[in-house]
Amino acid sequence: MSSRKPLTKAEKIAYDLRNEGKFSMAKKFLASSVLMILHLALAYFVFALWNCPPAVPEPELEQYWGPYPIDMKPDTSIRPYTIEFPEVVVNDLRERLLHRRLFTPPLENAGFTYGFNSHFLTQVLDFWQSSYNFKEREQFLNKYTQFVTKIQGLDIHYIHVKPKVPPTVTVVPLLLIHSWPGSVREFYEIIPKLTTPRPNQDFVFEVIVPSIPGFGFSQAPVRGGMGPIEVAVILRNLMERIGHEEYYVQGGDYGSAIGSVMATLFPDKILGFHTNMPSVTINAWVTMYTVLGSLWPDFIVEPSLRDRMYPITTHVKKLMEESGYFHIQATKPDTVGIALSDTPAGLAAYILEKFSTWTNLDNRNASDGALLQKFSLTHLLDNVMIYWATNTITSSMRHFVEACDQLSVTDRISTSVPTWGIKFKHELIFQPDSILKLKYTNYLHSSVVEDGGHFAAMELPDVLADDIFDAVQMFRSFHEMEQKKRAAETPNTVATEATAKPTADGTAKTTAQATTNPTNEPEVDFETAKTVYEFTVNDINGREVKLDKYTGKVLIIVNVASQCGYTNTHYSELNELYEKYHEKGLRILAFPCNQFGGQEPGTLKEILQFTKEKKVKFDLFEKIEVNGDNAHPLWNFLKKSQGGILGDFIKWNFSKFIIDRNGVPVERFGPNTSPLELVPYLEKLWA
Repeated sequence: MSSRKPLTKAEKIAYDLRNEGKFSMAKKFLASSVLMILHLALAYFVFALWNCPPAVPEPELEQYWGPYPIDMKPDTSIRPYTIEFPEVVVNDLRERLLHRRLFTPPLENAGFTYGFNSHFLTQVLDFWQSSYNFKEREQFLNKYTQFVTKIQGLDIHYIHVKPKVPPTVTVVPLLLIHSWPGSVREFYEIIPKLTTPRPNQDFVFEVIVPSIPGFGFSQAPVRGGMGPIEVAVILRNLMERIGHEEYYVQGGDYGSAIGSVMATLFPDKILGFHTNMPSVTINAWVTMYTVLGSLWPDFIVEPSLRDRMYPITTHVKKLMEESGYFHIQATKPDTVGIALSDTPAGLAAYILEKFSTWTNLDNRNASDGALLQKFSLTHLLDNVMIYWATNTITSSMRHFVEACDQLSVTDRISTSVPTWGIKFKHELIFQPDSILKLKYTNYLHSSVVEDGGHFAAMELPDVLADDIFDAVQMFRSFHEMEQKKRAAETPNTVATEATAKPTADGTAKTTAQATTNPTNEPEVDFETAKTVYEFTVNDINGREVKLDKYTGKVLIIVNVASQCGYTNTHYSELNELYEKYHEKGLRILAFPCNQFGGQEPGTLKEILQFTKEKKVKFDLFEKIEVNGDNAHPLWNFLKKSQGGILGDFIKWNFSKFIIDRNGVPVERFGPNTSPLELVPYLEKLWA
């Protein structure tokens, strides 16, 4: 018999309410958990959809940009061109400079922080009006051979310098693309440095420097729609007109954007792309990397360069302060263009302010914008004079209207063209190699310079020229090694088409296509496989390895990379694990993979050399893919057996799977879990 008294009606109601509250809380918790999971799944779906690479644009190669009617017999002639500053233009300019209005005085100690300092502008304009020698500068600007030819209805101007060299030196074509608010004038100091043979190089450059349509001496389109894609087509057609089917490209700022588009749309034409403003526009991956880097900077950027990117707030503020012009030019270029076309004072202030602050933001604190520290007034006014004499400031700014939309598409499309960047300290935009490799799958190198800014060809021509030579040397080696690399990575390759055609500079550019059959045995179906022992892989020397050789061992299977922020820690701790637990039966199987930020770009020989330097003792295998249609069946099996958060796919380098003594995957860990943190899980398997 129970001695417990029956509950009164009031007590029973209270009891029911308390329990109902508990059940209600449990239901709410369960509902919240389900909603959170659904939100995460939806967020991932939206992210994946947003980041899905768009189709490669197919631009019209003969789109007509000139005035109608179209000439039914297109003029394909190449005509000599001479730069002229007509007397009527010079006299009108001097009159406008002489009779300019008085400017509003600058604020005390303002420097260039409110824009161009009007006191210093007065000195600039006085020099332009009375001391700038127009005839002498005409002769200077004509020092290089120049031509004009009609491309797609527009007269396109370009400088063309061919070096005179002995037969032992190879001449390679290099297309130099200028910036905004720059012009062909940017390259006058660097051209002789690129076209003069060097004792330590067996090649030299034939340089082609076009004026972008609507800039300087190239005719502007008469209808809207011209952006970097359309300019890329025109420059492609120009190079073809000159006689070059393949060539190298270099550019910064808008020139870099155009060069990147050329590498994306015409990879069969571009032998290599060098940029002094290596960057890609904001997209899902770039945003994710940048935000992750604010939490774990070493995950994204080298420690020595961290201050060029973080803290985010500092750099976003800097970009906001210096990008107001961009919004104006991308929306209402003609409005500001009218003002700048009518007043040389306004034009000089608008252009030269960029040469001050974009060379170094600290220049804003100087009353003269520190313009004369790196440039002379004569050289700066050469560039301004080109815009004034040709009345092209408005047509140059119109390019910004199309650029934003176009680059948001093309920068999400990867290109295999070998790419090299040089990062000057004071360039406005900095992005680490981990982000750049999302776009440029063969991003070979970044040179880091502790000086310099946006207009590198004018400011530091020696540094830039040296870097271009180094880059092209690497590009040439890249093409020569492609066939060797392919043979080393797929030793049992059956070639279906293998041709190595000579490029414009005499190196071999591989167009081989191959199918790999590493074993004659039928491929294992990862969907029905039970253990890793059913799979066969190739080791790093190309030898076939059946994984049943590891029967009875505890395994760690990991995808590795040589240039990741996690590389040093993981290789060190994996070595430590192997040395400590090898006798207990631990084996580590490392698979190089280049799918995450392009951080394992090397050949197998280079990877082997790297692992020797790291004194690696565990087992290394061939470079593979772990995600996508070409993912290795073993890795598909691992992902199926041990799914991950927000999807089974591998998220990054150094994802680790623990395999028990029966060959069954039992644990999965991401790169944030260090190898030594796996010890408790490993010890359970030895118990």
